[in-house]
Amino acid sequence: MWGWFFVILALSLLLYLYFLKQELKKLKYELKRIPARSGFGSRLSLDFREKTLMQLVDELNQMIDMFEEKNCQAKQMEENVRLSIAGLSHDLRTPLTSINGYVQLLQVISDETKKIHYLKIIEQSVKRLIEMTDQFYDLARIETNQKEISLTSISLSNLVEEIFLTYYEQFEEKKIGLQFPEHFKDRPVIADKIMLMRVIQNIVQNILRYAKSKAVISYGTEGDFLTFTIKNDIQTESKVAVEKVFMRFYTEVTSRTNTETSGLGLYLSKKLVEKMYGEMSAELNGNWFVLKIKLPVNRIQP
Repeated sequence: MWGWFFVILALSLLLYLYFLKQELKKLKYELKRIPARSGFGSRLSLDFREKTLMQLVDELNQMIDMFEEKNCQAKQMEENVRLSIAGLSHDLRTPLTSINGYVQLLQVISDETKKIHYLKIIEQSVKRLIEMTDQFYDLARIETNQKEISLTSISLSNLVEEIFLTYYEQFEEKKIGLQFPEHFKDRPVIADKIMLMRVIQNIVQNILRYAKSKAVISYGTEGDFLTFTIKNDIQTESKVAVEKVFMRFYTEVTSRTNTETSGLGLYLSKKLVEKMYGEMSAELNGNWFVLKIKLPVNRIQP
């Protein structure tokens, strides 16, 4: 009797080892195929339900998930770089062509008034080139996680007024009126000052390009966040697609003939705000374009 018992036990063990070996061969084959199948929801599975082997497969599937996520991020970064290069070449070409044309004109004209006018245009184009390259540089550093962040306590309302008033002459020239809140209990936010300044500057430039006659600034609180809302009236014939304003290279002029903007301002601003653990949104309310920024008043642990 014991003899048969050991025979059956031996056969069972051999069958167990056989099926285990077959599953290991299958796993080895599937693992080799994973790089070629990445991005298609590759997962390992078992026909032979053995506890230890199932735990191993679970661990391997978690590694596959991480691999596919990294692979997806790498492809997205590659696509972002491609788009950035395409956008950069398009947007830099226009002011460079303008500068080249006016430099040639300066060489052949003798009218001093025209020379001064052409030099002013060249100066504006150079400033625009610097602004564009700064935006692309910031964007590249953000999307490759190279832009460092230094969070400190900042008075948002003071910084907003300071930056808006540095553009006072441009607002006067464009005949755009500014309205600040008369009564507001200031509450500091936790943000990176340089990043926050860039966000506000981008918003100011957006107003100067698209506002009709007025911009209204207001503040509020939502839980542990301070809200900063800026709205400006827009032209009746304006074609702003509010669902696209935070898209890379979006401009109101879809034909991309608008040489005054690269379409990166609000896209970059949203990225910067989110890096500071805040939120940024936009909406159209009648003939008003409304931007809303939420920034934390308490330090948030990453």
